[in-house]
Amino acid sequence: IHNQECAAENELYINKSGNFLKLFEHFNINIAEFKPTGKSSLQSWLPFFSNQKSIISVHNTFTSQDDIEFVKEYSNGSIYFCLCVNANLFIEDKLPPIDLLRKNECIICLGTDSYASNHHLSIVEEIKTIQHQYSDLLPLTEILQYATLNGAKALQMDDLLGSFEKGKTPGVVQINVDENQRITTAVLLS
Repeated sequence: IHNQECAAENELYINKSGNFLKLFEHFNINIAEFKPTGKSSLQSWLPFFSNQKSIISVHNTFTSQDDIEFVKEYSNGSIYFCLCVNANLFIEDKLPPIDLLRKNECIICLGTDSYASNHHLSIVEEIKTIQHQYSDLLPLTEILQYATLNGAKALQMDDLLGSFEKGKTPGVVQINVDENQRITTAVLLS
């Protein structure tokens, strides 16, 4: 589910204001029956899903501490926060709150979104951007877990992908790093 990609999403749900109203008007979509919940978009849509379901929440650029606390109360650890940092920079020129997600021990994975909002559909490019934007915050080993095992778990494919274990067939990318553990090159091996 695309979640809190822009501030207007929360504005719509909290008080039925913001740029989404212009978008609906542009497409002649009548939302007269829509009633704002007075809550963020995440807190408004999440209760419609069983807490037994695995949900990939994509973008999360405007996710707050209150939203994370709501997720923790509601979800039994079944929410994966998928970050598409290059798309977020393209669309809103804003980054998701990785430090907040980490502090709250949220499960983070990486995505790219689409060519509509990203110049590369490359997880390696997402990692490079994270390393550049959060230079001292994240060790490469942690970011690699977002890109591999956490992503496989979010897709419920961790029995096949995401790590090197007997019976799994993960794709392999050889990365080269500099003295600061920043990726310099990457080559797809399989």
